[in-house]
Amino acid sequence: MDLSQTLAAQDGLITRAQALACGMTDAALQHAAGPGRRWQRLRPGIYAAFTGELTERQRLRVALLHAGPDAVLSGAAACTAAGLRYVPGNQPIITLVPNSRQVINLTGVRVVRVRRLPRVRYVAGLPMAEIDRAVLDLCACLTSLRDVRALTCESVQRNRTTPERLVAALDGFPRRGSRLARRAISDVLLGCRSAPECELHDIVGRSRVLPPPRLNVPLVDVSGVTPDACWPEARLIVEVDSVEHHQLGLAPERTQRRHARLAAAGWVVLPISPRRLRDDPVGVLREIEAAYIAGLARSA
Repeated sequence: MDLSQTLAAQDGLITRAQALACGMTDAALQHAAGPGRRWQRLRPGIYAAFTGELTERQRLRVALLHAGPDAVLSGAAACTAAGLRYVPGNQPIITLVPNSRQVINLTGVRVVRVRRLPRVRYVAGLPMAEIDRAVLDLCACLTSLRDVRALTCESVQRNRTTPERLVAALDGFPRRGSRLARRAISDVLLGCRSAPECELHDIVGRSRVLPPPRLNVPLVDVSGVTPDACWPEARLIVEVDSVEHHQLGLAPERTQRRHARLAAAGWVVLPISPRRLRDDPVGVLREIEAAYIAGLARSA
């Protein structure tokens, strides 16, 4: 490709090597990016054929050009491109490169060397790692278990991946930096589908009264209902009532009708807010235990 074609294909960006291959000289590059000129030098060996701020897409392109041929975007960029919403802000741009390549990190850009590059999907012309790898790379940047759980659960809940695929992606992934991801994936395998549900499972697991609940398993006697957690022997259901899913629009009416159907079938529903799970885990556990014991007595 000539200079104009290369710039058009790369969002107005070009490397020194590409510019020289297109017929420019180092002197011409220095002149084009000099004071008051139309070009700017972004990184060592990377130029923009324009002045001013870069768009997010151009920032991603710079990271790819810095990483070299066959580099793949992963982490936050790939998760966002897949439509995931629980992507914490201010995350580095992650690029994956072959293990044999020596590339330094830049400010805001992390280069990860891998033995085998993942399968690539192109989003608006940018190479993105498959979502399983992207989720693990982003989890490795996070320090909050809640954030890791939210991201991992959402990737499954929105059908971007499956628990089995996440487990397979862990094979060969460095254990360093994957501790939180491994814990979150184990929660998903148990049936948790949101960070609050994982926290509910943590709380219930501390009980000496409660056996393990059934998580996100459809009820046999009430069609179309899949409770967050239930104990069939006590006819007890615990649901995490988030604002997003239970208190907006028509959701309150649907929730009321659902609870009425469950009550008619002999189920007791105990709603718990995500905030109470975080702020009052002891109180929540006592309520669930009391409801469970009462349910056993009714069923006796």
